[in-house]
Amino acid sequence: MAEAAIVLNTTAGLTGFITGQARGLTEGLFQVTGFNDARFEKEMPLDMLASPNPLGEKQVVMVRGSQSVEHVYWLRYLRRGKVGVTDRKRVCVELLVRFTTFDYVPKAGQDLKDRHLNALADYPMWGISGLSISLMATGRGRNPFNKFNEVGSLAFDVTPVTGGLPHFRINYRVQHQAKTVMGATLALNHNDVGAFLVHSNGLLEIAPGEGRTEKHFRITPLSGRVHNRPSLIGAANAPAPGRVSLLTATQITRSPWQAANALAAHEHDSLRVIGFDQLDGPDTLTVDSAAANGVVARAGQNGRQGAMRLEYIRNGAVLGSQVRTKIRVLLLLRYTLVHYFTDPDQRGHRQVVQQNGVRYASFRDVSLTVLDTVAGDPLVVGEDGTKYDIKAIKNRFHETSTLRFGARVEEVNGQVGAQVKISWRAQHAGVVGKSQSHDNTGNFRLGVDQSGNPVLRLLDEDSNKYFTVTA
Repeated sequence: MAEAAIVLNTTAGLTGFITGQARGLTEGLFQVTGFNDARFEKEMPLDMLASPNPLGEKQVVMVRGSQSVEHVYWLRYLRRGKVGVTDRKRVCVELLVRFTTFDYVPKAGQDLKDRHLNALADYPMWGISGLSISLMATGRGRNPFNKFNEVGSLAFDVTPVTGGLPHFRINYRVQHQAKTVMGATLALNHNDVGAFLVHSNGLLEIAPGEGRTEKHFRITPLSGRVHNRPSLIGAANAPAPGRVSLLTATQITRSPWQAANALAAHEHDSLRVIGFDQLDGPDTLTVDSAAANGVVARAGQNGRQGAMRLEYIRNGAVLGSQVRTKIRVLLLLRYTLVHYFTDPDQRGHRQVVQQNGVRYASFRDVSLTVLDTVAGDPLVVGEDGTKYDIKAIKNRFHETSTLRFGARVEEVNGQVGAQVKISWRAQHAGVVGKSQSHDNTGNFRLGVDQSGNPVLRLLDEDSNKYFTVTA
């Protein structure tokens, strides 16, 4: 893919905001341009984060704190037509919006009294980093989908907003050229602009008053959460100073595994999906090391939240038939990645457990559920528009089917940490003259790679055949 190496200047007069770099995402007739790494600087003056200044005339420098939450949203652009029989989905672009929210604390070495810290604790001073828009991997080479090969473009840019709590505004401009074939008009000219807002509490929303945007875009949260910008500032609740070092394990004994909670079936259009939640790795580890044996380490309280979007697709046909059946289910795998720390000593010193050069990791609050997709309001998009909303479950011939998932925690030789083994089974009854019955099974494994990042591995041929994973 081509990349437009155009550095966007920092907005004039707004010290501490970087609007990133423009990035061309596609080539061809319909071009999409996004951006990456829009952010608040790690060091910001107080009066850029809080208005009015809670400390009056006193100027304080704020720096990035220890709290952070990663966010991923699925942003879907859809252009419909209004030309007779071509009034169908024409152009569709699947995008991911990623960013991290983080807190600010006063920079060390400033003359701050308890009354200053208590005043700052009442203000939700959080920032945004790593804000980007990229294409979602659809797995079938149709991003963007362009039914009539229209010529056009969809371009995004970003600017900071300092009114109220500081945040980012994502602006877009979309253009479509008319499409005519042998005198028949297949698509009309279309030009539009709009905007989204990215807030420091993790919310991505359509800017208020942008009515046309709701007709063309859907926002579905995948990872992270909208939070209340909790503060760790204050004389009474300031964390004790301390440091973290590594505890290299020669042997690890774990507390018992926890069982997953099977969910009630999600039923739609003759298809049942049975997921799970509340699966946790071990609470504690007993670590033997070169220095000492029997050291107890506990799962960290503030883990790294994440999620992955899974798409299950079954295409099939009866021998000799040209009809391709389609069953599709969109799923969301949520988890919190945690590491293990010893209890702090009198100086606040803790140790994080590592093994074979990688921090020992596990997962908590693991769940696999049907993805809650967002539907358009009929009052906004119209009755015809609602039939083009994406649905989490699609069952073309209303085939009686069940998709079932189960999970357990296990160890794998050669890999560090507690892995989550996910087993699945898909049973399809078939429809006479349209599709055949079949029964398939497979397995995934949620773990970490050698860099300590979460990864979902598809372990067999059928898993790779039927599932597409978007991290």
